[in-house]
Amino acid sequence: MAEHRASLEGRWYVRRVSGLLPPGVTKRIGVGSGWTLLLGLPVAPFRVLGAQGAPSADRVLRYRVLPIRDELSPRADGSWEGRGLLLGLEFCRFRLEPR
Repeated sequence: MAEHRASLEGRWYVRRVSGLLPPGVTKRIGVGSGWTLLLGLPVAPFRVLGAQGAPSADRVLRYRVLPIRDELSPRADGSWEGRGLLLGLEFCRFRLEPR
């Protein structure tokens, strides 16, 4: 049985499921903040928040300078499923897989 990883802290591959998301995206996530990287270069800082009205394990990545947020839910296999929202409209779905 796979171990459940409820913590977001660490380094993650971003795997596109649908929508607009370029290849080569990763995330580096710390206790309350992190960065989205493109081809290894940091491009967008964010804060890590709990999701309002959602189960306590769900998280939101709210970008500091962009009108984007990622809504994340943990999966039983240790990865996270997410969706990216631009001004409240979904533009992609993805999975975060541990690096």
